[in-house]
Amino acid sequence: MKTILQENPPVDQKEWKFIVPQDQLEPRRPAKAVGRIYGKRITFTATAITLEIGELSNNRILQDDDPSKFIAASFGGLRFPDTFLRITGEYIQRLMEAGLYLNGVQYRFYHHSNSQLVSPLCTLSSWKNLTRL
Repeated sequence: MKTILQENPPVDQKEWKFIVPQDQLEPRRPAKAVGRIYGKRITFTATAITLEIGELSNNRILQDDDPSKFIAASFGGLRFPDTFLRITGEYIQRLMEAGLYLNGVQYRFYHHSNSQLVSPLCTLSSWKNLTRL
């Protein structure tokens, strides 16, 4: 199930703070989910920012840590109409610098894996009591 966090995000957005009911953050695992990793995925497009809880790509980070601490952020469908591509890049850069807040928890850029470098997907990790760098 997808949850719309924000419709039509503005090109000059500077804050990404969202509140959703806690039950929408709980993964619903199918009976045959053994060995699969479930967690949060946020997809950015020019028409909406959406949250989906589901199966995540299996990587070393998620195997060795608690998947609930991470968000897979997808920017593949993000392209603001009638703007230069640079505007979309600046939007993503502001997000990475400001962080994303979900139910009061801040998530910041964590890493790209080699496979993520060929796709517009990155991992955000929760940070508690983080001071501005």
